[in-house]
Amino acid sequence: MESPAPRIEDLTADILTGIIDGVAVTDAEGVVLIWNRAAEEMTGIPAADAIGKNIRVVLSDTAALVGQIEKTVSSGRSYSDYEAEIVVKHGPPHPVGIVTSMLTDDEGRPTGVILTIRDQAGVRDLKERMRRADRLATLGLIAAGIAHEVKNPLVGIRGAAQLMKSELRSGEQAVLASQKSLTEYLDVILKESDRLNKVLEGILDFTRIKPREMKASNIHSVIDRVLLLNEESARQRGVVLARIYDPSLPDVFGSEDQLIQVFLNIIKNAIEAMPKGGKLTVVTRMSDLFTTVQSDGKKYQLMVVKVSDTGPGIKQEHLEDIFTPFFTTKDRGVGLGLALSYQIVQEHLGTIRVESQENEGTTFSVYLPLAG
Repeated sequence: MESPAPRIEDLTADILTGIIDGVAVTDAEGVVLIWNRAAEEMTGIPAADAIGKNIRVVLSDTAALVGQIEKTVSSGRSYSDYEAEIVVKHGPPHPVGIVTSMLTDDEGRPTGVILTIRDQAGVRDLKERMRRADRLATLGLIAAGIAHEVKNPLVGIRGAAQLMKSELRSGEQAVLASQKSLTEYLDVILKESDRLNKVLEGILDFTRIKPREMKASNIHSVIDRVLLLNEESARQRGVVLARIYDPSLPDVFGSEDQLIQVFLNIIKNAIEAMPKGGKLTVVTRMSDLFTTVQSDGKKYQLMVVKVSDTGPGIKQEHLEDIFTPFFTTKDRGVGLGLALSYQIVQEHLGTIRVESQENEGTTFSVYLPLAG
């Protein structure tokens, strides 16, 4: 009876040739044993130029990929990175997802490394289209918000101007008699004009966010400055300010002015949510929810600042909207503060999360990359 081994080998070769993922296999010394057709197409390196050579030499232009292979070799564990880029011979870098795992014998001893490369160009393109769609949706919300926020003050200004016009037409004596009314009308015009200016300034801030003066900053100095600015407001409302800092935290990387703006918005909102008193607690520590964030091939370790209040909490149906431009639950709010904070933190390669229970309080968690 014919041994199945040759058939299995032929089948394995056909599978490796037909699959769309790039596959490379090395021995324990890093010498390439297998380099399938997809690996050739993705890297631009023919199998003849790869097989028999050390993988570190073959992929010398892609340091991140070589580094992941070496991590697998040294630890014996599998690693994955779906935001990587591979250098293509005679072409621009290509977005890929890479997985490295150990190749072992029947007794579990390491005999090499298996590298799988998946084309992520389509996924990246889809993500970018979704981001564009989100931006368009946000622009629609901004346009609607602008129309709403600008319309109300304009109605007030127009009404006050019409009343003034009517008073002026009634003659000089009537004007003198109604001087108080005219002053009130002017107050309305000035107040609503200031409100319009505030809306427009918020829109300008929102549309021109770019991290500036990026440098290493002490997060505790930033928070202390913000708490100092809000100390009097907290005292008037009977709000106790508490700090629980991790003194061993390294500096964060970012724009100090913009980070102050982020925490001013969050802490001011928290204090205003407790008009009858309460406690605001700021905690800093290393992040255990997110450990790294990747941008342009670099990975940053994250820390987290948690701002917790004992206020009435946020309704569950509002939680998804609190970072949306012009969404506000305040009578005189513009609704750009938290949207602005969220965008600033994203530009700093971080993120914001919020947890809230009605009648129990709210916690904002701001994740930021460490310097270095």
